[in-house]
Amino acid sequence: MSIPSTGLGGLDGALVVKPRAACRLLNCSHKRLYQLLAEGELQSFRDGGSRKIVVESIRQFIARRLAASENKLKCPAKTRSEDKPKGPAKTRDQ
Repeated sequence: MSIPSTGLGGLDGALVVKPRAACRLLNCSHKRLYQLLAEGELQSFRDGGSRKIVVESIRQFIARRLAASENKLKCPAKTRSEDKPKGPAKTRDQ
């Protein structure tokens, strides 16, 4: 079994990237990137006037999302019939 690529191979060992590069790596908008930062999903810091996103936090985010999606596949969500209360069916006349 091979490990899926995260698309981060072209970074040549970079430890941090600018927000635009992080957006390209995650295939997301600037707005979504800053949501992830605000939610604590990604780590960043200010270096002078520019923001730097920690590449390892991008890798960890991807790994968490992959693990979550694999867990969803293993434990399917309840169907609507499972959510319905058990017992006699009621009619409008009751």
